Amino acid sequence: MKQTIIKVFILAIILFLGIISKGQDGFFLTDTTISAGVKIIDNGEYINARLCEVKKGKTIEKYSPDEILSYGFDNDKIFISKEIPYNEDTVRFFLEQLSEGEYVLYYLADKKQSTFFIEKDSTNFFEFPKGNKNDDSYFQNQLQKITSDFPEISTNTKLVKYNKTSLKKFIKEYNNRIDKPFPHLKFGFTGVFEMSKFLLPSQLNNDYLNQLNLKYESSLGGGFFADIPIKASDFSYHTEVLYTKHGYSISEKKDNNIIDFVANISTIKIPALFRYTYPSKKISPFVEAGGIIGLNLNNESQLYNSVFASNTIEINAVPTDNLISEFQEGISLGLGLEYRLNFKNSIFFEIRYNQFSGNNNFKTINTSDIQFITSINL
Repeated sequence: MKQTIIKVFILAIILFLGIISKGQDGFFLTDTTISAGVKIIDNGEYINARLCEVKKGKTIEKYSPDEILSYGFDNDKIFISKEIPYNEDTVRFFLEQLSEGEYVLYYLADKKQSTFFIEKDSTNFFEFPKGNKNDDSYFQNQLQKITSDFPEISTNTKLVKYNKTSLKKFIKEYNNRIDKPFPHLKFGFTGVFEMSKFLLPSQLNNDYLNQLNLKYESSLGGGFFADIPIKASDFSYHTEVLYTKHGYSISEKKDNNIIDFVANISTIKIPALFRYTYPSKKISPFVEAGGIIGLNLNNESQLYNSVFASNTIEINAVPTDNLISEFQEGISLGLGLEYRLNFKNSIFFEIRYNQFSGNNNFKTINTSDIQFITSINL
């Protein structure tokens, strides 16, 4: 009974400090006193689990897990003193508390093998090791058992990783009964219908090109993609390797002149995007933005000026050396929808705009793309 009262008291103090300690350096709690607004030294997760160092003026006071009940930083990182089995003995550590609620998740950093602990309803406290992947002891199988009363997130256990960020997110969503897709690495194939158009920089001094009416030319392409969650959040880093090939044939008649511009370009395009996906169960909209580079493997171009005079036609080839840069860089913006086939696989539909510039002091032709993209992850 006494231990239960102490635990409730500690929890109440932690919640209270979580409210009042914004802007303070930290706190530590003993059996009889609370010290708030103190400077706690962050020595890294390994030392933090074994020692609490408090800076007071020019001196540093050190506290072991046997001397204080808990301590925390102003960034809500909290450590609780707990006695656990360790190397065939029982040792007290400061365990980092990662969640609150029905299941409290703790973490112990160790040089040999870091591990987690779970406490249910402040009574049942047990170690939560990774276990063997092909055995019932595997942590994903154990997660499925202990959260079986909320079957809506049962399949999410198959996507949880054995690390602080992933386990913390899963336990938090279970405690709050949040049923939504769990972030995970996605990779697969991409198909694209692309409309590409030349852009002429104002600094490009070419009397012939400036007379052309530049239009979008369409083509099909494809490649593969990877979508990597950022700290198990709804934000991700999205990248692709796409191959596209375009043929341009543009003609413009001006008085007695006909200007013809022909180009064949094969390009590998690699965007580096930050994506936000609104998490819904079946269909999720997303937006993304970032940079993109284009590597023109083939960039042949020809420019002709044909002059009609009486009964003759004079065709003049206009030099186009280095008119299209082999390397281009630019910006990329997109929005789309993710349609989930199951807990792991999805189909993506997206429209994206890219704008490139060359690398030759505005003496090269730029391009812009409108892409209609369909992807599926494996």
